[in-house]
Amino acid sequence: DVPEGYIEVSSSLGRSRPRHVLIAPAVVDESVEAVIELGFIHPVFETDTLFLDRISESIGVAVRSAKYRTRLQELLEETQRQAEELQAQSEELRVSNEELEEQSRALKESQSRLELQQTELEQTNTQLEEQTRLLEAQRDDLRKTQLSLQEQARQLEQASRYKSEFLANMSHELRTPLNSSLIFAKLLADNRDGNLTDEQVRYAQTISSAGSDLLALINDILDLSKIEAGRVELQPEPVPVARIAEHLSRLFQPVAAQRGLAFQMKVADGVPTEIETDPQRLQQVLKNLLSNAVKFTERGDVALEIYRASENRLAFTVRDTGIGIPKEQHETIFEAFRQADGTTNRKFGGTGLGLSISRELARLLGGGISLSSEVGKGSTFTLTVPLVFEEIDVQTITPASSTALGKGVEKRSGADGHTRRPVAVRTASIEDDREQLTSQGRAILVVEDDEPFARILFDLAHELDFQCLLASTADDAFTMAVQYRPSAVVLDIGLPDNTGLTVLDRLKFDSRTRHIPVHVISASDYTRTAMSLGAVGYMLKPVKREELVEAFRSLESRIDRHMRRVLIVEDDAAQLESLKALLGSEAVETVGAGSAEECLGHLQSATFDCMVLDLSLPDASGFSLLETLSRQDTYSFPPVIVYTGRDLTSEEEQRLRRYSKSIIIKGAKSPERLLDEVTLFLHQVVSELPAEQQRLLEKARSRDAALEGRCVLVVEDDIRNVYALTSILEPRGARVKIARNGLEALEALRQSTERVDDRIDLVLMDIMMPEMDGLTAIRAIRKQKQGKKIPIIALTAKAMKDDREECIEAGANDYIAKPLDVDKLLSLVRVWMPR
Repeated sequence: DVPEGYIEVSSSLGRSRPRHVLIAPAVVDESVEAVIELGFIHPVFETDTLFLDRISESIGVAVRSAKYRTRLQELLEETQRQAEELQAQSEELRVSNEELEEQSRALKESQSRLELQQTELEQTNTQLEEQTRLLEAQRDDLRKTQLSLQEQARQLEQASRYKSEFLANMSHELRTPLNSSLIFAKLLADNRDGNLTDEQVRYAQTISSAGSDLLALINDILDLSKIEAGRVELQPEPVPVARIAEHLSRLFQPVAAQRGLAFQMKVADGVPTEIETDPQRLQQVLKNLLSNAVKFTERGDVALEIYRASENRLAFTVRDTGIGIPKEQHETIFEAFRQADGTTNRKFGGTGLGLSISRELARLLGGGISLSSEVGKGSTFTLTVPLVFEEIDVQTITPASSTALGKGVEKRSGADGHTRRPVAVRTASIEDDREQLTSQGRAILVVEDDEPFARILFDLAHELDFQCLLASTADDAFTMAVQYRPSAVVLDIGLPDNTGLTVLDRLKFDSRTRHIPVHVISASDYTRTAMSLGAVGYMLKPVKREELVEAFRSLESRIDRHMRRVLIVEDDAAQLESLKALLGSEAVETVGAGSAEECLGHLQSATFDCMVLDLSLPDASGFSLLETLSRQDTYSFPPVIVYTGRDLTSEEEQRLRRYSKSIIIKGAKSPERLLDEVTLFLHQVVSELPAEQQRLLEKARSRDAALEGRCVLVVEDDIRNVYALTSILEPRGARVKIARNGLEALEALRQSTERVDDRIDLVLMDIMMPEMDGLTAIRAIRKQKQGKKIPIIALTAKAMKDDREECIEAGANDYIAKPLDVDKLLSLVRVWMPR
């Protein structure tokens, strides 16, 4: 039953489609060699099938034979082709052989010459063989030694890396819980709400004190580890000897008196006026020796004598009449964590780290510590240091030098908070007037880390009859301002430890110093921020001498002017009288104006220290009044505080910011804020204000205007620190958002851009966090369009070298180490909070 379309059978007479098909295989040796297909018009007979079955093997043999013959023919042709190729190759080999024979002859001639030369060299080789064997033996020894040294160096490098990582992690793990404890203790001790008893406040103060002691212990351990790792930072500079003596005497005189001991200080004749050394490390050693002397002395006296030990060395001898030290323990007490009395029932506490650190620091300074002591007769420790510091290699002097192979003493080079330039020579090398301060004299504090410019300001202050104090760091500046209460401050912005803006903010936020006028002289332009924080003037370096004289004269006029005048521009008579009552005092004269015309009249005929302006006036708007004052020189233009009941648009606020240092919207707490701003710009002493004004100021300071309503993103994985930071920021009016790592911080910032009311104003970024650390998160934020301008303050508990530089390089605006100083943190937040 053949289907349609099958092949047709044809002949010369016609064609037809077969009706039947017979298919049979041609099998030989159980292998199919071919298949035969026959088409029939008539049915197939059994004889046809039998016939095909019988001839299939013959057909298979014939097909196989045909295949074999074809293959044989192919092989024959291939053999012939290969024979031709072999013949050609044979010819090529014959030619090559002839060439090789020629070369062989040339080589034989060369060999003859070489044999002659070899004969000549054999004698020399015989002589050198022995030397070669010796050199090979030495080389093998050197190779073994080199491999051994490389292995030791690798192990030391690995150990140093492990130690650095351990220090960083230990610092983080210890400081992180300590951070929250210190913050909460301070918040409780401040007792802002006044709901704690005196005893509870003392408890909080005790917790804070214990935390500070624990922090000092952590710092001691880190100091010891840094010394052993060869990573101690030294900053040598000229140091007046008299200043060291005076500082130690002022520090230990009351401590000794409290214990009923006499304290003696003696500076021998012939002692140079100053030496070159690292003052911080030198005082650290001397403080430890004196602290031990006072601690281990129950009766008698403690003395410090400074004298010249030799032509080029100075000696500091600390003598006490205490318990003394057995001779066999004179070396033991200098070992880490070892004390003369290490029993569990010992009388005197301590960790045994102080003397170990002191001896190593003395060696790094180029000197040493010696001990003379007998039990019951007291002890005498003598520290000797060179008059001129010489940089030395740690490994040549430190017993732990095996962990510091190839590492030297590093001179510290800090970074400017904004330009990260190298730290200039500290101004401590210039003798200032702190020892000669008088209560009648006018003192000016110059905060400048560039010594040549500091000397210029120092000399100019003397020419203008000012006494001059010098500070080169932000911390020193604030401490000296609180301690000495200068009449004025000249401030640089680029300081090695923190930006000068934080100094300005802390001065103006502290009731003891907010009245001091501050004039900023800096190479960086932060005029708007500085003026809004309360600076009286701003000058960009380089400055001319005439400009400096004018700045000093301006400060002098503010110091000498005791009566301040405030112009209040308000069209509402009742409101005007209430403002005059609020702001007026014995030292402040208030003058009212009910219209723009009356205001211009006052400003044309008199000078005012500050102006409080309402924007809604009957004859002109406050905007046009400010523009008139800015264009015409016939009117005085005092600092302006806008005090209005209008809701300002962002365009109006930006327009006002060109003329006004502060904008206050009238409301429930606006009088306190107004009084706070006015007293700030008038530079009034808070303690001299009337009691009611002091009360209002205290109320205003409980809420921080710079933080009111602002959103701060706290990126911190430790819930204790999150709670502590929230407790600091929220009571001051800020809204706090929380992120537990860098990924959550990025998501929070992304979400904040989608909702205008939920915008994040500032980020507090912890560095060590899981999943994404702080540095990576800062870099990721800075790559985003919405994150390029948002202020970021880095928080870290590592407190290792170059942490600040790494954070600034990653994109942070500033940096603060844990445990956090609450006042410093708030100052940084206020400085960097967008205005």
